Amino acid sequence: MTMNGIDISNWQATINLDKVKVDFIICKATEGTNFVDKYCDKFVQWAIKNNKPFGFYHFARPSNDALKEARFFYENTKNYFGHGIPFLDWEAQPLNDVGWAKTWLDEVYRLSGVRPMIYMSEFVENSYDWTQVAKANYGLWIAKYSKGKAPIYNHNVSGVGKKPYVKHWDVCTMWQYTGTGILNGYSSNLDLDVFYGDLKAWNAYAGIKKEAE
Repeated sequence: MTMNGIDISNWQATINLDKVKVDFIICKATEGTNFVDKYCDKFVQWAIKNNKPFGFYHFARPSNDALKEARFFYENTKNYFGHGIPFLDWEAQPLNDVGWAKTWLDEVYRLSGVRPMIYMSEFVENSYDWTQVAKANYGLWIAKYSKGKAPIYNHNVSGVGKKPYVKHWDVCTMWQYTGTGILNGYSSNLDLDVFYGDLKAWNAYAGIKKEAE
């Protein structure tokens, strides 16, 4: 089973989530050591109100101290842990600093008890040795735009081409397959994602505790 969703930030401030069809949303929460996305909580609260799975991510700036960034992320999102999936967005230089990413992931895990997932492009996953991160059981969200900038409408993945090649993980948990997705109800481009699992799998990544029966 798969689920279809979007990842959004302040760049999609005007989106009306009631009008787009999604199984889940992922929201930008923080960046570096001083930026908090003011739209994140609005999006998260929509997801909670509408019983939608959600994720929240930190855009890494590896020129900073990894521990400081991890703690900044945690302090600004700690109420989301145990409810949504935390992510590290790895797309700023130096992209080869795998140790920085591992330090950040480990610290967020230590603080929250939830293992974050990491986002990166297929090129980055293939180019550097991510063995230590994969072996530590941090899930992979990978980006590969098989059709370049051609629009993809309403989660139609039939023509997007081959899935990403993953070198260090056994599988990718989620695939961001376009940055030019179009969904009914929103007139601008969106990042579209497919999650390889059902709600139970999503909740396991989020560290959601099953209520006692």
